[in-house]
Amino acid sequence: MSQRAANRARVVSVLRERGAQSRRELAVTGLSRSTVRSVVDELIEAGTVRERPAPKDNRSAGRPATLLTLSGDLGLAAGVEIANGVIRAAICDTSQELLLHDSEPMDDRTTPEAALERVSALLDGMLHRLGASRGDVIGVGVAVPGPIQRNTGLNGRATTLKPWVNVNAATLSAKLLRLPLTVGNDANFAALAELTWGAARGLRDVAYVYTASGIGVGFILNGALYAGANGTAGELGHTTIDENGEVCACGGRGCLNTLANADSITQKLRRSHRDRLTIAEVITMAQEGDVGCRRVIADAGRHIGLAAANMYNLLDPELIVLGGNLAPAGEILLGPLRESMARRAIHAGEVLPPFIVGELDEHTVVVLGAAAAVLRDAEAFPLPHV
Repeated sequence: MSQRAANRARVVSVLRERGAQSRRELAVTGLSRSTVRSVVDELIEAGTVRERPAPKDNRSAGRPATLLTLSGDLGLAAGVEIANGVIRAAICDTSQELLLHDSEPMDDRTTPEAALERVSALLDGMLHRLGASRGDVIGVGVAVPGPIQRNTGLNGRATTLKPWVNVNAATLSAKLLRLPLTVGNDANFAALAELTWGAARGLRDVAYVYTASGIGVGFILNGALYAGANGTAGELGHTTIDENGEVCACGGRGCLNTLANADSITQKLRRSHRDRLTIAEVITMAQEGDVGCRRVIADAGRHIGLAAANMYNLLDPELIVLGGNLAPAGEILLGPLRESMARRAIHAGEVLPPFIVGELDEHTVVVLGAAAAVLRDAEAFPLPHV
C-alpha cells in the first residue's frame, strides 16, 4: 500500500469508528494538518467522504464548523437483537445514520433456527421498504443475551434465552442469514452504541450497565470493547449479593439477577399489588407516587450499587451508563444506587465517576450497537470504493 493510500485509510478508519468529525478532530490520525486537508479533498472528490454542517450550538458564536462523514451510499449495516420476548432490527447507512428500525414479538421457547428465519424475513422486508437489496448490505451484527465463549463460540449457560444455551450463534446465523456477520453479547453492543452515538462519545474507559432479563455490563477499556479472555467479562448479574439468597438460573445463590432484574422486581409486588405488573408499569406507578413500587425499585438500585462498587474498585471507569428496561426509572433507581455505591467504593481521594442514564432508547440501543460493530470492523467489512 502506498503512503497516500495508507493516509486515506487512516482518515476513513477514524470516520468509521467515531462518526462525523471536523478537520481539526482528524488530528487523532497523527497526520499533519496539511496532509489531512489534502487527503480529505481526495476522499471528497472520490465520493467516499462528504461534508455537512455541524449541529447549531446556541452557545457558540460565529459560523458552525463543517463536519466530515463517510458517504451514506457506500453500503448498509444491519443490527439485530434476539432478546427475551422480542426480535429487533435496525439498518444504518455508512454515514452512521439510522434509516429504519423494526421489531416483532417472539416466544422465548422459539428455537434458534426459527428465530433466525424470522430475523431473515424481517431484514428482507426492511430492505424492501428502503428500496435496497441484500447486495447493499456490508454486514450484519447479531446480538444475543448472555456470554459467548471465545474458544468455542457457544452461548454460555448464563444465557437468559434457554434454547440458545450451547448454540454456536455465529455459525448458525451465517447459515440462515446468508450475509457477512459478527455476533456478540447484547450489553457489549449497547456499549458500542453509546460510544458511537450517545453518552460515552469521545471517552476511553466506560462501563455500560444493561438491564434486561439479566443484568450485564459492556466494557470499553482504553477505547476498545473488552470481552475478556473467555468472552464472559461483564456478567454483573451473576455477582453474589447474598450468599444465602435465592438460587439463580446459573446455579449460584443470591446473584444480583435474583434481586434486581425486571422479573425479581415485579415478583416482589405480586402479593401487595395482586396483578402481575410489567416492569414498565411498575416504573410508571413509581413515578406517580406508588410507595410499594418506589420501594422495590430503590431496593434494586441499592443492590446494583453494591455490585457496581466492586466493578469500579477493579476497573476504575471514567463514566458508568445505565441502559435497558430499568433506565426509565431514572433517579428513583439511581439515587439509592449512587448512595450504595459511594459507601463501598474506594475513592482514593477522587470523585466517583458519574453514573447516568444513557442517551439512547432502550428499544434501539442494542441494534444500533450491533450495526456500529459492523461499521467499525474494517477487516471483516471492507467498504466499497474506499
